[in-house]
Amino acid sequence: MKTYDKLIRDKIPEILNEKGIEFGVRIADKNEYIDKLYLKLQEELNEFVLNPSAEEIADMLEVIEAMARLHGIGLDDIKKEKIDKKTKRGGFAKKIVLEWTDEKNENVVIRDGSHVTLDMGDNKPLDKNFKTSGTE
Repeated sequence: MKTYDKLIRDKIPEILNEKGIEFGVRIADKNEYIDKLYLKLQEELNEFVLNPSAEEIADMLEVIEAMARLHGIGLDDIKKEKIDKKTKRGGFAKKIVLEWTDEKNENVVIRDGSHVTLDMGDNKPLDKNFKTSGTE
Protein backbone atom coordinates (compact mmCIF):
# COMPACT_ATOMS: atom_id res chain seq x y z
CA MET A 1 0.00 0.00 0.00
CA LYS A 2 1.28 3.47 -0.92
CA THR A 3 0.25 6.44 1.25
CA TYR A 4 -0.15 10.02 0.04
CA ASP A 5 -1.98 12.41 2.41
CA LYS A 6 -2.26 15.05 -0.31
CA LEU A 7 -4.99 17.06 -1.95
CA ILE A 8 -6.22 15.55 -5.22
CA ARG A 9 -8.41 16.77 -8.05
CA ASP A 10 -12.14 16.14 -7.64
CA LYS A 11 -12.42 13.44 -10.31
CA ILE A 12 -9.48 11.30 -9.16
CA PRO A 13 -11.69 9.01 -7.02
CA GLU A 14 -13.86 8.30 -10.10
CA ILE A 15 -10.79 7.56 -12.19
CA LEU A 16 -9.40 5.21 -9.54
CA ASN A 17 -12.78 3.43 -9.32
CA GLU A 18 -12.90 2.99 -13.09
CA LYS A 19 -9.43 1.44 -12.99
CA GLY A 20 -10.44 -0.92 -10.17
CA ILE A 21 -7.89 0.55 -7.77
CA GLU A 22 -8.80 0.47 -4.09
CA PHE A 23 -8.14 3.71 -2.21
CA GLY A 24 -9.02 5.74 0.85
CA VAL A 25 -9.95 9.42 0.92
CA ARG A 26 -11.33 11.92 3.40
CA ILE A 27 -12.76 15.43 3.14
CA ALA A 28 -10.48 18.08 4.65
CA ASP A 29 -11.87 20.68 7.00
CA LYS A 30 -11.25 24.34 6.10
CA ASN A 31 -7.94 24.65 7.96
CA GLU A 32 -6.54 21.44 6.55
CA TYR A 33 -7.79 22.42 3.09
CA ILE A 34 -5.87 25.70 3.29
CA ASP A 35 -2.71 23.86 4.36
CA LYS A 36 -3.12 21.25 1.62
CA LEU A 37 -3.63 23.95 -1.02
CA TYR A 38 -0.33 25.59 -0.03
CA LEU A 39 1.42 22.22 -0.19
CA LYS A 40 -0.22 21.46 -3.54
CA LEU A 41 0.96 24.79 -4.95
CA GLN A 42 4.51 23.98 -3.82
CA GLU A 43 4.22 20.54 -5.41
CA GLU A 44 3.01 21.99 -8.70
CA LEU A 45 5.74 24.65 -8.68
CA ASN A 46 8.38 21.95 -8.13
CA GLU A 47 6.94 19.99 -11.06
CA PHE A 48 7.06 23.13 -13.22
CA VAL A 49 10.72 23.70 -12.31
CA LEU A 50 11.49 20.17 -13.52
CA ASN A 51 9.21 20.37 -16.56
CA PRO A 52 8.35 23.93 -17.66
CA SER A 53 5.11 23.46 -19.60
CA ALA A 54 1.62 24.81 -20.11
CA GLU A 55 0.30 21.75 -18.26
CA GLU A 56 2.25 22.57 -15.11
CA ILE A 57 1.25 26.25 -15.24
CA ALA A 58 -2.38 25.14 -15.65
CA ASP A 59 -2.00 22.99 -12.52
CA MET A 60 -0.65 25.95 -10.55
CA LEU A 61 -3.47 28.19 -11.81
CA GLU A 62 -6.05 25.60 -10.76
CA VAL A 63 -4.66 25.63 -7.21
CA ILE A 64 -4.49 29.44 -7.17
CA GLU A 65 -8.11 29.66 -8.34
CA ALA A 66 -9.14 27.29 -5.53
CA MET A 67 -7.29 29.51 -3.03
CA ALA A 68 -9.04 32.58 -4.43
CA ARG A 69 -12.49 30.95 -4.17
CA LEU A 70 -11.77 29.86 -0.61
CA HIS A 71 -11.00 33.44 0.38
CA GLY A 72 -13.84 34.97 -1.64
CA ILE A 73 -11.54 36.60 -4.18
CA GLY A 74 -12.92 36.75 -7.70
CA LEU A 75 -10.82 36.13 -10.81
CA ASP A 76 -11.81 39.56 -12.12
CA ASP A 77 -10.41 41.09 -8.92
CA ILE A 78 -7.16 39.19 -9.44
CA LYS A 79 -6.90 40.36 -13.05
CA LYS A 80 -7.54 43.96 -11.99
CA GLU A 81 -4.87 43.79 -9.28
CA LYS A 82 -2.43 42.23 -11.75
CA ILE A 83 -2.99 45.03 -14.26
CA ASP A 84 -2.82 47.74 -11.57
CA LYS A 85 0.40 46.33 -10.13
CA LYS A 86 2.00 45.95 -13.53
CA THR A 87 1.02 49.50 -14.46
CA LYS A 88 2.44 50.93 -11.21
CA ARG A 89 5.48 48.70 -10.68
CA GLY A 90 6.06 46.98 -14.00
CA GLY A 91 6.39 43.32 -14.81
CA PHE A 92 9.40 41.03 -14.92
CA ALA A 93 10.22 41.13 -18.63
CA LYS A 94 13.40 43.20 -18.15
CA LYS A 95 14.91 40.53 -15.83
CA ILE A 96 16.08 43.17 -13.31
CA VAL A 97 17.64 41.82 -10.10
CA LEU A 98 17.94 44.19 -7.11
CA GLU A 99 21.38 43.70 -5.60
CA TRP A 100 21.55 46.48 -3.01
CA THR A 101 20.25 49.87 -1.90
CA ASP A 102 21.88 52.60 0.13
CA GLU A 103 18.98 52.75 2.60
CA LYS A 104 20.25 53.27 6.12
CA ASN A 105 17.06 51.98 7.73
CA GLU A 106 17.27 48.19 7.75
CA ASN A 107 13.53 47.95 8.35
CA VAL A 108 12.52 49.40 4.98
CA VAL A 109 9.78 47.31 3.49
CA ILE A 110 10.36 46.15 -0.07
CA ARG A 111 7.36 44.07 -1.07
CA ASP A 112 7.28 42.38 -4.41
CA GLY A 113 5.80 39.07 -3.39
CA SER A 114 9.11 37.33 -2.88
CA HIS A 115 10.59 39.02 0.18
CA VAL A 116 9.14 41.19 2.90
CA THR A 117 11.21 42.90 5.58
CA LEU A 118 9.01 43.82 8.51
CA ASP A 119 9.39 46.98 10.56
CA MET A 120 8.80 45.86 14.15
CA GLY A 121 9.04 49.41 15.48
CA ASP A 122 12.04 48.91 17.76
CA ASN A 123 15.41 49.11 16.09
CA LYS A 124 17.18 47.47 18.99
CA PRO A 125 19.61 44.71 18.00
CA LEU A 126 18.85 41.20 19.20
CA ASP A 127 20.50 40.06 22.40
CA LYS A 128 23.66 38.07 21.55
CA ASN A 129 22.20 35.07 23.45
CA PHE A 130 18.92 35.13 21.52
CA LYS A 131 18.08 31.70 20.11
CA THR A 132 15.52 30.93 17.43
CA SER A 133 13.74 27.61 17.17
CA GLY A 134 16.02 25.04 15.61
CA THR A 135 19.21 26.55 17.04
CA GLU A 136 21.25 25.03 19.80
